[in-house]
Amino acid sequence: MFELTALGMRAGIRGQGFRILLLITLALLGVALLAGNFSGRQPLTVALDVGLSGLRFVLLLMALLWVQDLLARDIERKTIYFLLAYPVTRSQFLFSRFLAVAVLSGGALVFVGLALWLVLYLFGSSHPQLQPPALGMPYMMSLLGIWLDLLVVVAFAILLASISTTPYLPLLLGFAFALAARGLGPTISHLRSARSDPLHEALFSPVLEHAYAWLPDLSRLDWRALALYGLTPDMPAMVLAVLNAAAYIVLLLTLAAVVFQRRNFT
Repeated sequence: MFELTALGMRAGIRGQGFRILLLITLALLGVALLAGNFSGRQPLTVALDVGLSGLRFVLLLMALLWVQDLLARDIERKTIYFLLAYPVTRSQFLFSRFLAVAVLSGGALVFVGLALWLVLYLFGSSHPQLQPPALGMPYMMSLLGIWLDLLVVVAFAILLASISTTPYLPLLLGFAFALAARGLGPTISHLRSARSDPLHEALFSPVLEHAYAWLPDLSRLDWRALALYGLTPDMPAMVLAVLNAAAYIVLLLTLAAVVFQRRNFT
């Protein structure tokens, strides 16, 4: 299984992904610096906020593209027959693909996160502010939350790839799933606030509250406020968010393995 994981990682590295990632990283850093220059009081905080938002979006697309390249296209091109000839079960093959995308996503996150940290460090020397963002452990915890967010979406995309006969379905529905799961918590919070329209709350609150039964709230893994404002971590809430994400990953991969084991590729 680990040999298949290594093969998947090499296939992901040889593809166009990291070249595209390099170009997008340069664009992301430029946008973050430009946004910071528009703020007179908190340029570092604004630049970090924009950078982390762009990082979450870029790495989401990269992770979904890796799932498509390493699994969905193998099924479409029938090259999966050669991969399944290895002395491993189908569930082990599926899990090896998940590990490959997880490691690739983690490497890309470290690369982009380190580049953003260096730019903010250099940018801060010429644009100081009274309360700078916390670029130490809180920043690392923010990146960890982004990685866990990606793993949940990757597990969902792998489940779709194990079912679908269309290679682009995991990419499209995986992106829609990520947007819905990331926006679930903030949308409910807005509907319950005083600024919400009572009609909108009456119409959408019951639907969104029932969505918690099957849709994870990935906004709980958005820990950027720790780095932006130097807040004290709420460890019980963070541990609960990690356990919730881990439970969804295990559930989605288990369902994917059951479906993939019974799938007929002839």
